[in-house]
Amino acid sequence: MTAASTTAPTGPPARPGPRRRDHPPSPARAAHRRTDLAILLLILAAGVTDAVSFLGLGSVFTANMTGNLVMVGMAAGRGESWTEILHGDVLRCTASFAGFTAGMLAGFRLPARTGSAALYGTLVLHLLFLTGWAATGTDPGTAVGAGLILVSAAAMGLQTAAARRMDRAGITTTFVTGTLTSLVSGLAGGGRTHAGLRTAVLAALLAGGVAGGLLLVWAPPVAAMVAPAATAAALLLRGRA
Repeated sequence: MTAASTTAPTGPPARPGPRRRDHPPSPARAAHRRTDLAILLLILAAGVTDAVSFLGLGSVFTANMTGNLVMVGMAAGRGESWTEILHGDVLRCTASFAGFTAGMLAGFRLPARTGSAALYGTLVLHLLFLTGWAATGTDPGTAVGAGLILVSAAAMGLQTAAARRMDRAGITTTFVTGTLTSLVSGLAGGGRTHAGLRTAVLAALLAGGVAGGLLLVWAPPVAAMVAPAATAAALLLRGRA
């Protein structure tokens, strides 16, 4: 028997399958990605803003309002006189509450068709804060400090309204306890919808706080530049969404 007779017959060569084409993302998906990135930039700005206000303006938050209630209660519990409390924590927290509420009210009253108008207002207020922060040498007194708190909180209120208009998984950009609750609740129930975005939200807030704290130590004037820069970038993304 020859070698040729023992060789198994071979059929025609297999045709290669259709080549997989990498399709570009749909316009809707691309818009969602830009919106998600804009939200993360705004949350980064909120983290920096809270760090600047808490460390540079007298232990007050201008993005996280519930923390201010705790601060007033702690001041009363430390045995400080009511005069010190009223001219210190209460004054600062009242300015923060008033600014935040006014900013949210203005933002929510803007017609939906105005699109990014609330973010433009946020950017203007950030720049106003930056001007006052630089003019006082990053060390404002009580009266000027209260004014800067008011401006910063108003910016955060406007930003909160703008983020609500984006309507992405119920995520806000100034208080993220609800986002953490939704993330853990979804994971506990086996759901992973928006888990990546919600995790990124928490990371962005942490990164903003770290960046704000470090900049206040090493470059205080620059600390107030991050929020307007991040807001401007978010506006550019929203303009393309």
